[in-house]
Amino acid sequence: MSTQPAEPRLAELPLSTPLEAEVHHSRGVYSWWLDTTRSPTPEAAGLQLPAVRRLRHSWGTAELLYVGRARRDLHGRISGQHLRRTRSSALRRTLLAVLLPGDPSWRDGATLDGRNRVVLDEAHEQRLTAWMQEHLLLGWAGCGTKDDVDALEQRWVAAHQPVLNTESTAHGQELTELKRAYREGLPVRC
Repeated sequence: MSTQPAEPRLAELPLSTPLEAEVHHSRGVYSWWLDTTRSPTPEAAGLQLPAVRRLRHSWGTAELLYVGRARRDLHGRISGQHLRRTRSSALRRTLLAVLLPGDPSWRDGATLDGRNRVVLDEAHEQRLTAWMQEHLLLGWAGCGTKDDVDALEQRWVAAHQPVLNTESTAHGQELTELKRAYREGLPVRC
């Protein structure tokens, strides 16, 4: 008789600041949280979020913002995309869209690539990464297979409706519109 390990509980994942996270080179599901010890409300961090109930972490010092998946390598997904390249990170593009209403300078250094995705110049990529380091916390859970990754992400998104997730959420269309407004009028990078 084999026993399956218990599924990790999203609100009980260990959290750390993004650049200090010791993310494993394995597949899994990750979550981004607003650090409420540094910014007690999203507005204090400069975020203009859809009116969605946010899951509180069991520590009581973080609110869920986003859930994503890494089918191959959590470390590569987090450090190579979410902490570095806006072009390949839906999280970074969504963050820009919800930061813009409070501070128009979040459009500085932004252009569009040939696929209509936002690209930032290096200085502004670093600015966004620094903002993430200052305001966000990161948690993750390893998974055995790609199917396990997909299933866990789908369950967590369906159950908790993370405020920055566009797909499979009731508020996704509102985020899509905010991202469209962010891209409007940006020059296309050649």
